[in-house]
Amino acid sequence: MSVQEEPTVAAPTITIPANNANVRNGEIDVSGTTSSQGLIIARLYTQSGSAAIAQGQGVQTGSLWTARLPGAFAPGQYRIEVAQGETRRIHVTLRVTPVVITRPSSGDAITSPFTISGTGGEYLVGAVSVHNAIGNAQIGTGVIRANGDWTAAVELPSDAQSLTLYAKQKIGPHFSPNSNSITVSHLPQVPQISSPAADSLQAPTFEVQGTLGVVGAVVIVVDSADKEVGRSTALTTAGSWTCSVTVPSGRAVLRAKQIRGGHTSLPSSSRAFRIRPPEPVILGPAANSNQPTTFNLTGNMGMIGATLVVMNDGGSTEVGRTAALTGPNWQCSVTVAVGLVTLVAKQLLGEESLGSVGRPYKVAPPALTKVDMLYPAPNSVKFSGGGHNGALVEIRIVSGPSGAIVPPAKEVKGGVWEMTATGWPLGTYQLTAFQKISIPGNAWIESPHFAFTSTIAVPDPTDIKYTVADYTPTFSGRGVTGATILIKKQGGAEAAPDATVRDSQWTSKSAQVWGPMLSQNVDLKQQINGQSSANWIRLIVTIAPLAPVITAVTPNGLSPDITGTCWPGAVVDLVYSDSPVVHKPVQTNGNWAFRRTEPFAYGVRHTVTVTQLAGGQQSPSASSTFDVQPQVPTPLITEPLSESQVGRDLKVKGTQGMAGATMQLRDAARDVPLGAPLNLLSAGDWEIELKGLEFRAYTIDAQQTFQTYPSLRSEYRGFTVALMPPLFTVPTPEADLPRTATLSGTGIANGRIFVWLDGERDFLLEDVVIGFDGRWQGQITLPVGVTTLRARQTFVDANGKLQTSSDSPALVFNIVPAAPFIETPVKNQHVGYNTVVSGFGYPGDRVTVSLTDATRTVLGTATVLEDRSWSVKSTFDQPGDRYDLVAVASSGGFDSARSAAVSVNLGRYLPSIATPTAGQWVSEPLTFAGLGRAGTGQLVSWYNPEHVWAANLPVTGTGWRVVPTQPLPAGANWCRFKQTISDGSDRSTASDWVESERFELIKPASQ
Repeated sequence: MSVQEEPTVAAPTITIPANNANVRNGEIDVSGTTSSQGLIIARLYTQSGSAAIAQGQGVQTGSLWTARLPGAFAPGQYRIEVAQGETRRIHVTLRVTPVVITRPSSGDAITSPFTISGTGGEYLVGAVSVHNAIGNAQIGTGVIRANGDWTAAVELPSDAQSLTLYAKQKIGPHFSPNSNSITVSHLPQVPQISSPAADSLQAPTFEVQGTLGVVGAVVIVVDSADKEVGRSTALTTAGSWTCSVTVPSGRAVLRAKQIRGGHTSLPSSSRAFRIRPPEPVILGPAANSNQPTTFNLTGNMGMIGATLVVMNDGGSTEVGRTAALTGPNWQCSVTVAVGLVTLVAKQLLGEESLGSVGRPYKVAPPALTKVDMLYPAPNSVKFSGGGHNGALVEIRIVSGPSGAIVPPAKEVKGGVWEMTATGWPLGTYQLTAFQKISIPGNAWIESPHFAFTSTIAVPDPTDIKYTVADYTPTFSGRGVTGATILIKKQGGAEAAPDATVRDSQWTSKSAQVWGPMLSQNVDLKQQINGQSSANWIRLIVTIAPLAPVITAVTPNGLSPDITGTCWPGAVVDLVYSDSPVVHKPVQTNGNWAFRRTEPFAYGVRHTVTVTQLAGGQQSPSASSTFDVQPQVPTPLITEPLSESQVGRDLKVKGTQGMAGATMQLRDAARDVPLGAPLNLLSAGDWEIELKGLEFRAYTIDAQQTFQTYPSLRSEYRGFTVALMPPLFTVPTPEADLPRTATLSGTGIANGRIFVWLDGERDFLLEDVVIGFDGRWQGQITLPVGVTTLRARQTFVDANGKLQTSSDSPALVFNIVPAAPFIETPVKNQHVGYNTVVSGFGYPGDRVTVSLTDATRTVLGTATVLEDRSWSVKSTFDQPGDRYDLVAVASSGGFDSARSAAVSVNLGRYLPSIATPTAGQWVSEPLTFAGLGRAGTGQLVSWYNPEHVWAANLPVTGTGWRVVPTQPLPAGANWCRFKQTISDGSDRSTASDWVESERFELIKPASQ
């Protein structure tokens, strides 16, 4: 608030700066409003100085004016005065405005140079500088914008890893306090890649060179995914650096960073390279080994996604190619010409790798796959088949009867060959046939040998088949009449008894039950006259499992027991129609059983379906249907407690209710329903309200019914309905009541209430009727102190029998004085510095008057007189405002409640009466005058305040003046003056009374 000295209506107001404000110490702008015209001068003084140290002429626009006090001034206390006829004055504190660094934040890592930002700059007035906190050297100069924000460019020494800095502002020769300090970390310089050239073709591992390295830093090279692919050693000199990198084939985009002191530089500009895949390595087959014309070449060092190509001698002809590789190991099918060949492998992945080391192979003609045999005459065999043109086919005897001579090798012409052997003894011959070609050095390359058998023997049995009944197979077929058919399981065990061929037919049933099986090899051969057919004829037997059997579906609550049989050791799958979940019943020795823990919906037909897995095969399914009935839980009564006494109206509570069920209580002794049924909306707890029960002993139980399904009845619960003690509602325990008060409470309608002091025989209240609403009340008068009451009630029941309750629990409370009554001052009355508060109370009580402020300021105390009156002379130390008065009565250590609050308006301001002066002799017309604050005043007689000499007279900031229009009494006089206050400078609304000095009014003798 500005301070006005000798104020007049013409004085200009100062709005900027505010009184007692902090102001910058240079080029001070001052502005405000005025209602006058004329020259406005603003001056700056030291706090107690009389000579202006700066002044500026105001520029007025309408009612607004502005001025500037030029120059820079030492920080301290000053005053500013503005004059336009009259002078207005304020006090200010000049200071150099402190600045604040807002960016970067302390702990940030930065590159150099970098920009510091802040606030608090004085545009065109101040100068902001940035300093190193160590040594305080200036390292940057701020540029201030019109809104006070400022920025400064700062460059860190190249070897600095961190820096703590602050900023300050200078106006004239004066500096602000230092700003907040920040500590930043110096990111290393960004390195650059100089070699190899961009887009050059490189091996997967190559050397990268660069510049702008920093001593002590480690340069890392990263790919486009920011993954490290190479790292240098710590640099001992600045500038050049070298780093070996390893990257996958294809296109590699690399950037360099350097790390020093835990901080990583920004990445360099990117440089792309073309990376050839690594040379693959051939691992197999072994070098110089014999191979067919088409064989698999294997190796490693393949690249995922690459295509591997195999070339022949000289690398001019492609002989094999893979699909895109999925790992480093590879396999490639190659097809080459018969003879000697050397193979080389390459891989393609964006670029082509170099060729692998060549590997030589001997490529043999393809193996014979079939030799046809004819027996043109006894003891002779004609061999023939297809082969490789130009190759020689040779047959060798591995085993057989002695004396047989093999024909010489035959050349393959036109893709076929044939030769005939003669003079071979009867029997079975194990033979091999192969092709061969010649190679330099008088050597041969042989194809793999094809083994075959030539026999002159009993024919194999034919038309072999089988049937199955009850897991037991029966075999049948055709053979040579009189021969014996041998039927064996693979491994030699008997599959079925040997069978004799009759009329070229035979049959044999297994002597054992086989059970389910996916595949059983059975071999058959024919013998006659000591000779056997050439081959064991293989028959594969498959026996599918039968459907398992559901033997019983036994009810068991909401989930039945399912039992059945299956093949021993089978895995049984069980599925219910209401869920896709597959269950695995436990089976023992072909018997299984299952019960689901999750209950089934009742009222719905369900299906259970089972299958079995045996012999590696899934059986057909078997099904059965069933339904379930709900299990309704037995209720449990929890209240009232067993053998307890209860009133006629009570709530029976319990638990184990079922949602959707209906709960019914029963008078078990009379076997009749008790109370209305209760529909349960949720499971768990429940309660049923009973009203107007007879005064007698009860035994009850509870039962709930869900739809048409009843539960078992609960256990019995016994209790006695009796007349319960009445209840007090006023007072509550430990409460306060005045000496004369009304007790109230509840009981049984139309009953009678008896109340007495605990330990006394006489009743305070006797035979008080309880209303139809169950409420009662009665007035008592008791001395102050701690009081204990008890009560009981009586009631005549429907049978005319008087019921009497037990005594109520002791009720302990306090009898306290009644709250006093404040008579004066009245509500909203204006009161002065000294005020008398008075009222009524109980004789002998001590009354304390206080304010309702936070500290409950006590204004005074007084004892209530026998006529029940009291008064307290109060002195207010508070400033003028609106206050609430309350009074509290005390007696015997007990306090009453507070009285009703009385709001008063405190007026402590004292106007003055300047005219007439003390002892002045005056005559009419008489002028009264004085000083006051803006408002309206009232002038009254000192002898009789109701005799108003002047009312509603205006009072301004310059005072008041009035000439009474009515005659005043002659002689010695005094007057009193009081005014309302409306200037708003504080919360006062009226003044206190002020009295004049004595003056003498002289009137002519005729008056």
